[in-house]
Amino acid sequence: MMIDDYIWCYSAEGFHKVYYRQWGECKGDNVILCCHGVMRNLHDFDYIAKSLVHQGYCVVCPDIVGRGQSDHFQDAKNYSYYQYILDITAVIARIGAKKVDWLGTSMGGLIGMMVASQPNTIIRRLIMNDVGPIILASALQRIKTYAGKEALFNSFEEGCQQMRQNYAPFGIKTDEHWMHLFKYTLKELPDGRWTTFADSRCMFQGLNPNRQEIDVPDIDENGNIIFWKYWEKISCPVLLTYGANSDLVTAEVVNTMKQYQVQFDSYSIEGVGHAPTLMEEDQISIITDWLKKTG
Repeated sequence: MMIDDYIWCYSAEGFHKVYYRQWGECKGDNVILCCHGVMRNLHDFDYIAKSLVHQGYCVVCPDIVGRGQSDHFQDAKNYSYYQYILDITAVIARIGAKKVDWLGTSMGGLIGMMVASQPNTIIRRLIMNDVGPIILASALQRIKTYAGKEALFNSFEEGCQQMRQNYAPFGIKTDEHWMHLFKYTLKELPDGRWTTFADSRCMFQGLNPNRQEIDVPDIDENGNIIFWKYWEKISCPVLLTYGANSDLVTAEVVNTMKQYQVQFDSYSIEGVGHAPTLMEEDQISIITDWLKKTG
């Protein structure tokens, strides 16, 4: 069973649509919530969702507001982690889950870490894909070279070429997987040009401390964004998957994570930077095996 649907969520602008895809039937305690990266969309989890459904899970993948099929805000300042958490909570309530396992790539992992650190958290187990409790300024600057800029292309082929450059660190190996990424990243405009589904303004607003209703991360003297105060409060089991060549999750970051009293496993994926796509069978099996081990 696969369902594509949306819910109405509330913000300072009124109501907005948040789309989601549900794989499998919710039985209350079998839900995995999959949350994508800052400029990505729910289809990043299409491959792993099929594997998880075969293991009896109900997999729920939302398009965070401003991405994929979900609505865009008129005022970019309304993009905030607080808003994202409210919207995802509404999706979970719609599905009927009491607790969820959380799989988040990059931004999706940060949101999961923030949710997992809260009192009475709804997260049972947390899987963070290529993100840790510190966002290094150097990695953020690299991502900003392509994310956060309005992308306009004269043809689909031109857009695909640019996506290959932007997402080269993903380590994608097959044309099938590249075409999957292209299909759900690019859309045609009425004038015949192409752009991305994601609102380019999302990149710079998510962690704006002036637009938050929750405790926000710190920024150190080097411009790194610090999430350690969330990490230290997590009590659920955590799995970290990360690219061996990632500039976001370094060996130093992983070693520091291990110094905290968190039930924590980590797996490095060779030949990949930021971030593993979770399309390859070997990447998927790391997650499914860990879920079996900790179930």
